[in-house]
Amino acid sequence: MPFFIDLVTVVFEPELPVLRAQAQSINLYCRDIGINTIYVIVNDHESVANQIDTAWWGDMQHRVIVLPRRVFSTDFVNNGWVSQQVLKLLGAGISLNTWSMALDAKTLFVKPLRFDDLMDSQGRAQTGQLEIYPVFELSRSRVSRLFDIDLNRQLGPGGVPFVFSTRMVRAMIADIEQRTGESFPTWFQQQGSVTEFILYSGYLESVHATDLLYNTNRCMLSPCNLCHSEVAAFDRKFLEMQHSLTVSIHRNAWTALSTDQQQQYQSFLLQRGITL
Repeated sequence: MPFFIDLVTVVFEPELPVLRAQAQSINLYCRDIGINTIYVIVNDHESVANQIDTAWWGDMQHRVIVLPRRVFSTDFVNNGWVSQQVLKLLGAGISLNTWSMALDAKTLFVKPLRFDDLMDSQGRAQTGQLEIYPVFELSRSRVSRLFDIDLNRQLGPGGVPFVFSTRMVRAMIADIEQRTGESFPTWFQQQGSVTEFILYSGYLESVHATDLLYNTNRCMLSPCNLCHSEVAAFDRKFLEMQHSLTVSIHRNAWTALSTDQQQQYQSFLLQRGITL
């Protein structure tokens, strides 16, 4: 299969154990989507890069490039939630392939992803589209003002794994720098509340490119994520994980789970060939 997509993962030191599990999952379940490069961007002290072993990715280790964030020649805020978002966009922007898929370090693939799952017969990414949740209203309104649109929907699946058109990411960065007169990473991190996926969705809407590049009626990316506010819903979420493409548990949720619940999750991953 020809190369047509890169992966972009942003990680900081406490996530290294789950990054190793992600590497296993990519080697097991992402062999048929045309991956060229797997960018692992370290959003932490540069020495953390030395703790990442490309052998974690097995047969795909020769595709892995570990990058300290200094390669982007900009300053980063202390808010990790903000800096990891801009790093996903900057990572997608350096890709030489048609598409980039952004991941969190905790995102684990638990069933095969195939080219036909990602792309429809017209070569559009099958991501679907969804309403923007009220909690992201400030992001929606700021993006709407920036691009002079009324944005009401964003590309699916609403988080990671998220598929970017790399040329559109580069075009968006250039457009925002022209509009604001600031470097893109500086501007983005100053906003605080603007999310990377809503920003990108807004830019595509402003240049009428959404339906050209994306199948908004069908989403083949089915994540199941447990965040720290959903610990009480573990049993329901765990059932959802059995049928999901990717799974993740936030580190703050993980520490709040019981020993039995942690063992349930680890056993589930082990059944899928992944050791956590």
